[in-house]
Amino acid sequence: MGLFSKLFPFGKCEAPLLEKPNHFLAFVLLRFDEFPASDTIIAAFAKYAQGHHTISIAADENAAPASDAEKDVVMMTVEGIGTAFVALMPRPIPHGEAEAAFPMSISSFAENNRLEDHRAHLVVSLMPEAEIDVVESMMAFTSLLAALVDAAQAVGVYFGNARATHTKEFFLTMAEEYDVSPRILLWNGVSRSPEANGKMSFLSHGMHQIALPDLYLICDERDAGEAMGRMFDLLAYIASRRQAIPAGDTIGATAEEKIRVQYVKSPADPKQIVWKVEM
Repeated sequence: MGLFSKLFPFGKCEAPLLEKPNHFLAFVLLRFDEFPASDTIIAAFAKYAQGHHTISIAADENAAPASDAEKDVVMMTVEGIGTAFVALMPRPIPHGEAEAAFPMSISSFAENNRLEDHRAHLVVSLMPEAEIDVVESMMAFTSLLAALVDAAQAVGVYFGNARATHTKEFFLTMAEEYDVSPRILLWNGVSRSPEANGKMSFLSHGMHQIALPDLYLICDERDAGEAMGRMFDLLAYIASRRQAIPAGDTIGATAEEKIRVQYVKSPADPKQIVWKVEM
């Protein structure tokens, strides 16, 4: 991003007004070319939804009887949210796309962590009702993904709109608590880049899924670990309030710390507006 900063000056602007998405999409990476059993999915969903929602799985009355393993498309109703479709694809995601997105996941930052190979995948989509809160919809979608990962003993989850692929262990650990703060790490990928004068920058990818701007955070390189934690705290904060912080307002962990919020063109895509914080 340091190179981008030199090539393209970022003019200041106001917080963008983003359109609420009408569907969510992700891919569950499978070890085996099999659809998990319906009762196992329902039980796993209850574990991750923790009473906030329930699901029912529709039976196709026109189809010939089939075992769960032979199903290729299943429709589910997420109570109070909307309709989900899960399709079994008996092949890996093409062109190594899921593997290429692994470095954008926080799960890749752990030393020697790796993404296991997959031989099939589930295409998972959720279409919430128009009046449903977008963060609540994303919470339900995350519970559904966790249920499928758990039920299928999957390899991981490719969140294409976050440009990130998370390992199974990381995904289930972050999803086991029904709270925005841990789950925000699943909804976003993160890119990193050196900046001038011993600085480093982080850019989130994925907040548009909940109609909020991504965060471009610059810090001293020696403070990168702490700054990344602060980054996700800030993302969870705007997700919880369902509103971006106005341009010019200040943020801080203490009453004395006053970090001003700016809005600039994204260093990754000049067509996108992100909020910029320099620590």
